[in-house]
Amino acid sequence: MTLTFIYRNTKWGYIFGILLLTISSCAFAQTDAQFSLFSLNQLYLNPAAAGADGLTKFQLTHRTQYVGYQGTNNDEGGALSTQLFSFSMPVKNFGIGFYALNDKTGPRTNQDFKLSASYHFPLAGGNLHVGASAGLFRQSIDYDKLRARDPNDPLIQSGTIAEMNPDFAVGVRYVSDAFYVGASLNHLLEPKYKLGSATATNPLPKTVYLNAGVNLELGYLLDVQPIVLVKSDITTVSVEGGATVTYNKKYWAGATYRQQDTYFIIMGGIYLLSDQSLRLSGAYDMVIGGNKAKSPSSFEVMLSYALPSPKFGKKTIIRTPRFRF
Repeated sequence: MTLTFIYRNTKWGYIFGILLLTISSCAFAQTDAQFSLFSLNQLYLNPAAAGADGLTKFQLTHRTQYVGYQGTNNDEGGALSTQLFSFSMPVKNFGIGFYALNDKTGPRTNQDFKLSASYHFPLAGGNLHVGASAGLFRQSIDYDKLRARDPNDPLIQSGTIAEMNPDFAVGVRYVSDAFYVGASLNHLLEPKYKLGSATATNPLPKTVYLNAGVNLELGYLLDVQPIVLVKSDITTVSVEGGATVTYNKKYWAGATYRQQDTYFIIMGGIYLLSDQSLRLSGAYDMVIGGNKAKSPSSFEVMLSYALPSPKFGKKTIIRTPRFRF
């Protein structure tokens, strides 16, 4: 589920802080790809975010987890790596979107392809967005990169085995000039993967996302935005949160804390064009506690390009005193 809300009132900042402190959490058995720039990757979290900001947007994200990591076995591959391409466009009262994900973890690779659609209708001064996504989720494993205790065991698989299944998600968001809230549930049918085994099931667990943010305007040039992400596979929960600061609608920086593995994350970005159509953003993660990793840092970079909302229908007739028709 994705719960997101922004409100231009300082009292909500206190409520937001209480939310961060009171949510109970524990280790989260992560299956989906993880992004530190989650506040910029709304479509991946919630299909109702398709076309939500009124812009046609293209985004490309690359993440390297545990930079410089070297496996015990040289054939395992290096650091964990994730790439995400997404597209979103509003069409009158609808929004459409698409994303393609490639997530590699040693011998295992997950690939996710989703088409999203959302319907927007006015409600209480804002808009309620109801969305759904459908696509394919592919898992593969390269057994040649695994180290067996008995390499000559005839039951051990060899080569790469892949399996693809349909996958679905639903979501809802409420958007107004002051705030937005949303909720999504992914992997509705919990698709199962045998990956070469006659008895294994390896289901994708249903995943809930909660994502919240508050917008605090401090003068004309400075905006502060506390943010939080809660994710759960129903039985376990993981939480991360922090804040970003935007200066003059052009530069932004921030920091978050992720409870899983005790991460501290710094991030920032800049609009490269005066019309704010092209934006470059990045994040750097550091493990500061919890389980010690072979490499304590990760990084993420995103490039996004936005176009104005497309116009449909006949052009509006403009009547002037000089030309009457």
